[in-house]
Amino acid sequence: MEMSLSPLLITRSGITTTYLPLSTAYPSQASCSSLFINSADQLFAFDPSYGAQNSGPACLPPEATRWWEQDTDPGLTTSTAIGGYKMVCPQAYKTVAMSVLDESSTRVGCCPSAYNFIDWSEAPSPFQCNSPLSTQVVTYMQTDASGTWTTTSSSVSAETSVWGIQVNGILFARPTPTATSSVTLSTSLSSTDIAQSSSGGSGLEKGAKIGIGIGAATAFLLLGALFVVGMVFWRKRKGKTEKSGGQNVVGAEGRGKEKKADHCVKVETTADSTRHVGMG
Repeated sequence: MEMSLSPLLITRSGITTTYLPLSTAYPSQASCSSLFINSADQLFAFDPSYGAQNSGPACLPPEATRWWEQDTDPGLTTSTAIGGYKMVCPQAYKTVAMSVLDESSTRVGCCPSAYNFIDWSEAPSPFQCNSPLSTQVVTYMQTDASGTWTTTSSSVSAETSVWGIQVNGILFARPTPTATSSVTLSTSLSSTDIAQSSSGGSGLEKGAKIGIGIGAATAFLLLGALFVVGMVFWRKRKGKTEKSGGQNVVGAEGRGKEKKADHCVKVETTADSTRHVGMG
C-alpha cells in the first residue's frame, strides 16, 4: 500500500494516536454551506451531525467525521487525528494556517473557502473558522429539551456570523535513510566488491601474469642470442675443419649442430606458448 494512504500509529505519554491521512480532496457538496446547526444561539455550518441526524449530505470526509465525533474522555489511552504523509483539504475548503511543530511534523489548518481563520481550535471545539452572515431567512437543525432533533426556519434580522467546522491535521515528513543505514549499505557494497575481486577468477593476479609474460619474453631473447652465438661458433669451426681436410668429420659434426639448433627452436616455441597460457 502507498505510504501516504497508510494510517500512522504514534504513542506519546502513554496515549496511542491513529493519524488518518487525507490523500485526495474530498468532493464538494454544494448545499453544505447553507445547512446549519443551531447550538446555544450560534450557527454552525459543515457540521457532520447535520447529515447524521437529517439524512443529509456528508459535508466532511469520513476521516474528518471520525476525528470530530470521537470520544474525548481524558481517561482514554487512544485517540484519532487527521494526518500522515499527505494532507489535502476538502474541495470546499482552503488551507488557512500552518504551524511547524518540530523538524518532522507540521500542523495544517483548513477552513471552508468563504471563512476566515480566527485561531487554532481542536475537535470538538468549532471556533476556528468564521464568516459573516447577512440578514436572511435560514433553516437550521437544533435539539429540543428532550434531545430530539428538529428543523426550524428563522429570519436573521441583524448581521451576525456563522462558524464553519474546521479540518485540521498533522503533516509528517517522509522518513529518509539515516546516516547509519547509508554507511552500512556502503560498507556492504564495498565488502561485496572486495569478495568478487578476490574470488571472481581462477587465474593469477594481473601483476603476476605480467611478470610471467616478461620473464618468458626474456627467456625467448636469451635463447635466440645463444642460437646466434652457436651458429657463429659452428661456422668458425667449420672453416678450420675444411682447411685441415676433415670433410667427413665436419659433415657429421654439422648434422649434430643442426639437430641441436632444431632443439633450440622447439624450446623457443614452447616458451612462447607458455607465456600465452600464463596471460590467459
